[in-house]
Amino acid sequence: MAATYIHTCYRVLGPEKSEDFYVGKLGIKKLGEMDLGSATNYFYAMEADVSSPMLELTHNHDRTEPYDKGDGYAHVAFTEDDLERTVASLEELDVTVTLQPKTLTADGHDYKIAFIEDPDGYKIELVQRQTMKVGDLIQ
Repeated sequence: MAATYIHTCYRVLGPEKSEDFYVGKLGIKKLGEMDLGSATNYFYAMEADVSSPMLELTHNHDRTEPYDKGDGYAHVAFTEDDLERTVASLEELDVTVTLQPKTLTADGHDYKIAFIEDPDGYKIELVQRQTMKVGDLIQ
């Protein structure tokens, strides 16, 4: 039986702020939500397609304090067609940029990245499309 990667889940305090960030600022599509009574799960993806992995944001209704991200969480990543323009646009929307666009070299290959934070402080890597080499793939 082959497994299929379907989503990554974060817990968030403010689903409205999260939706504004992921849909309004990053352009990701909200696909739906799941009311579980004491919590609501919100699902986002790049495309409304079952083959597109989703980001699940869980809002526990009684939670009032920020979540401890621990020292194990690092980031999720998205590719962008124009990294410089995207970062400039996000800054105009008051998104926290923690690393301005920067070129790095790994295994003799240059790639360009930047980092931002969502409203709950989760790190997001933005990668210039077609610059990151992973094995024989270029993302």
